[in-house]
Amino acid sequence: MKIYIFRHAQKALDFSGDPDLTPEGHAQASKLLDRVLKAELDTPTQLWVSPKKRTHSTFRPLAQHFRLPLQEQDALLEQHGDETLSEFRQRILNLLEKAAESNNGVLFLCSHYDWVIEAMSVIPADTDLTKDEFSHWSPCQYVAFHINNEGVFEYLDLKRITL
Repeated sequence: MKIYIFRHAQKALDFSGDPDLTPEGHAQASKLLDRVLKAELDTPTQLWVSPKKRTHSTFRPLAQHFRLPLQEQDALLEQHGDETLSEFRQRILNLLEKAAESNNGVLFLCSHYDWVIEAMSVIPADTDLTKDEFSHWSPCQYVAFHINNEGVFEYLDLKRITL
């Protein structure tokens, strides 16, 4: 199984608590689909998103083109105000374990900056994901893994969808 973990595309600046994407963010989402269509990225078989608009908008072009549902996962949300770091990391780890057990396809996850940063500290990987290169996440950046039979996340790639 392969898993791609994305930070959502560029979000709009508003104070609603649930902003959508900027025009550039929508362009990044379209470019993500282009990369898949050009076989620069694997074709997803599942799309998991947080309940926030910006994650839905990031994967919407993929969902529409491949006729895949956007599967909301509350566990992909940012850290809650009353949630300890330990609880947050455990929530992330639980979701990653669920993802690893989901099937042998290609799973795309879309979450948020703090979620992705903390995921790098708990993923059972064959690579040290606490290195500097994994600590700064731009909008629409992703990391790809192959999950082996032992549940180890074998690092494949780290890139950003650029325009």
